[in-house]
Amino acid sequence: MAVIDLLIGALILLVVGAAVTALLAKRRAMCGYVAFLFVAVASVWVGVAAFHVLSTGSPIAGAPVLTIAPLNSSLVFTVDGLSAVFLLITSLIAVCTTLFSVRYMLVDERYSLVRYYPILLLFFASVISVVSVRNMLFFLVFWEFMTLASYVLVVFETDNADARRAGLQYFIATHIATGGILLATILLYTNAPVKSFEFEALLESTRALMATSPALIHLILALFVIGFATKAGILPFGFWLPNAHPVAPSPFSAVLSGCMVKIGVYGVLVVFTSLTPLSHFTTVWGVWIAVLGTVSIFVASLTALQQTDSKRLLAFSTIGQMGYIWLALGVGLALLRISPAVAVVALMAGLFHLVNHACFKSLLFLNAGAALYRTGTRDMDKAGGLMRIMPVTAVTAIIAALAISGIPGLNGFASKWLIFESGIVGGFEIPLLVFLVVVAIFISAVTLAYYMKFLGMVFVGKLHIGQEVERREVPVSMLVPQVLMAIPCVAFGVLPMLALKYLYVAANGILPAGYSPAFASLFGSSPLAVNLSLSGLRSGAWGPVAILVAFVGCLVLGYLISRMGAAQTREVPMWLCGEEHDFSEVRYPVHSFLLTFNRYFAKLYPPIPVPRLPRPTAILKLLDIDRWLYYPGLRWGERIIRVISATHAGFPQLYVLWMIVGAALAVIVLFSMGGGP
Repeated sequence: MAVIDLLIGALILLVVGAAVTALLAKRRAMCGYVAFLFVAVASVWVGVAAFHVLSTGSPIAGAPVLTIAPLNSSLVFTVDGLSAVFLLITSLIAVCTTLFSVRYMLVDERYSLVRYYPILLLFFASVISVVSVRNMLFFLVFWEFMTLASYVLVVFETDNADARRAGLQYFIATHIATGGILLATILLYTNAPVKSFEFEALLESTRALMATSPALIHLILALFVIGFATKAGILPFGFWLPNAHPVAPSPFSAVLSGCMVKIGVYGVLVVFTSLTPLSHFTTVWGVWIAVLGTVSIFVASLTALQQTDSKRLLAFSTIGQMGYIWLALGVGLALLRISPAVAVVALMAGLFHLVNHACFKSLLFLNAGAALYRTGTRDMDKAGGLMRIMPVTAVTAIIAALAISGIPGLNGFASKWLIFESGIVGGFEIPLLVFLVVVAIFISAVTLAYYMKFLGMVFVGKLHIGQEVERREVPVSMLVPQVLMAIPCVAFGVLPMLALKYLYVAANGILPAGYSPAFASLFGSSPLAVNLSLSGLRSGAWGPVAILVAFVGCLVLGYLISRMGAAQTREVPMWLCGEEHDFSEVRYPVHSFLLTFNRYFAKLYPPIPVPRLPRPTAILKLLDIDRWLYYPGLRWGERIIRVISATHAGFPQLYVLWMIVGAALAVIVLFSMGGGP
């Protein structure tokens, strides 16, 4: 059996699994485990195909599954180095979130499993399909399936007004963005020398338009960038994301952040490497992508400091971290024509942070979901100190929070370090990049600040929960996914070369043949350290194993000193100003974290006052379409419906009479329309 058949088999398995879980929806526990079984097998098959491509460096493709002759388009599933990275991410997240869902979805009997597991499996199938086709027509078809499936899961709690509102906002925003992508595709298709939606034909269309209509090319690229930025949650286009993440079920929040928003990154890379020839357009739009990424980093991270809802904080964090990825991609695209070495490292850094973000941000949403499962609240003021009853969840949350904050020894530091290095070196060619990187470095400290707030309020400190809450860890089926997601956070931080050698295959595969410098010339040959060389110069070095040994040594030394001192510890009631106080009276509330910093933030971004609506004027009345058109039409339509419904009296004789009247009217109309001799 060919390797590509594993991918196609996985897609079939997910579709069959969706049908089976729909039939088993009444058997709630069995439905969850059956869904996990289908997802696990499909993910293994997809993972094998993706790893085969990354290990051999050779793309794989199957035979045409469907051909649309009038549009000269064929559905062919293909896996190259870039799509292999996204397939591996999707496989890992699919397994972990589906297993986590098994017990999570049993917490409330009102949860309709027929609207969860079948849609979730179809969502995974659509994501796999999106990154496995090289035809823009089928890309958009699967893109729309992915969007519709995700919408159904965002509004899963249909009795929640916030969920319905957030879902509508997401639906409108993403479909407007999809309309932009579709318009850009049609513009390329209509100008292609050979009318086809295949990537190769659209590339020739772009090349021809660059010589004849450069303004049109800028418009097309702008439509693509805005469309994919909306899906990726990049500001100002990703305004939907902070509202959609908190209302979705926590396992799917992990999927949204760890998987779906990444497809926007895939789309941008496809546009600028498969649909656009290397030119000054790549440089210009690379700078714009880097700017958009930095704006997202700055605004979203500072806004996350203000949040009291744990999942909303994580949602703003997603926007900020996606900004780091877009910054790296922008640096890479901007420097493709100027400095191949720096460009390749920047693209690898973006892909590396994409992989890392999929791990630690999905893990953080699972951590928040575990806390919600146990306490029933997302408000960080209402539950805290959960480490005392949920130690495994707390430890994995600490790992994820430190990793996303860029603490050395974990995977977030390794990818951010590469982003900063490539951006600073690239600044010798494009000085603006240095400024953008400096902003990103500053915000790394802000990221650590709001994650200390998250950890301090939810997991660390004195236990603070309601009396009705069970004081024990979440079920094993919810613990295992958290541990699995935590492993790459540590492994890729200690041994980043494990990931970099495969990410080089992915980045090198989307660039012209012979364009990229050799891997060893960029990163050295040591498997335990990264020796970065850009533009022929030693740019930096990072030895995580040595740092880890020193860190562990310091911990052991501190522990030995504490044991030698034989210090006693004890717990006493809270004491303040000469008397004991109840914990709730002196507890540090969530809004008090970083209060001074937040005050300065308020000066930079003062809250927008609610505007007072002016009195109705003639112009406002004219613009109020609902008032003079929609509601009157609705009232008249209701009256007409009432009149028609009154004719359905249930007497056959009356119905025959109406038939005779109708036939007579039809004859009269026909004679009145007749003409000629």
